[in-house]
Amino acid sequence: MKQKRWLLSCSLLMIGACVPKWEKIAPSITPAMVKKSGSSDATLQVGRATYIAHCGRCHEHQLPDSVSEADWHVVVPGMAWNASLSQTQEHAVRAYIIASQSRK
Repeated sequence: MKQKRWLLSCSLLMIGACVPKWEKIAPSITPAMVKKSGSSDATLQVGRATYIAHCGRCHEHQLPDSVSEADWHVVVPGMAWNASLSQTQEHAVRAYIIASQSRK
C-alpha cells in the first residue's frame, strides 16, 4: 500500500514538473519551505502531490497566499474529509500549503 502511494506521489510530481502552471499554483519544494514548515521534504512532496491531485477536483486550486494560515487550519480538515484524504495526507497538504505561503 505504501509503495502504491509512493509511486502515485512520484507520478504526480513528474506530471506536475512538466506543467509550468503548477509552479504558480503549487510551487516546488525548496529548502526554505522545509525549514519553515518543520516537516520533512518527503511530507511536503506528498502534500504538494495530494494538493495537485485532489484540491482541484471540486473547485479551483486556491493559491496558498489567498487564505490566512489560521484559516487554512480550519479549511484543510473539512476539504480533506470531503476528498476522503487520510490523516497523513491531510497533515501533508496543510504543511505544504503553509510552507508555500510567502508571508512569514
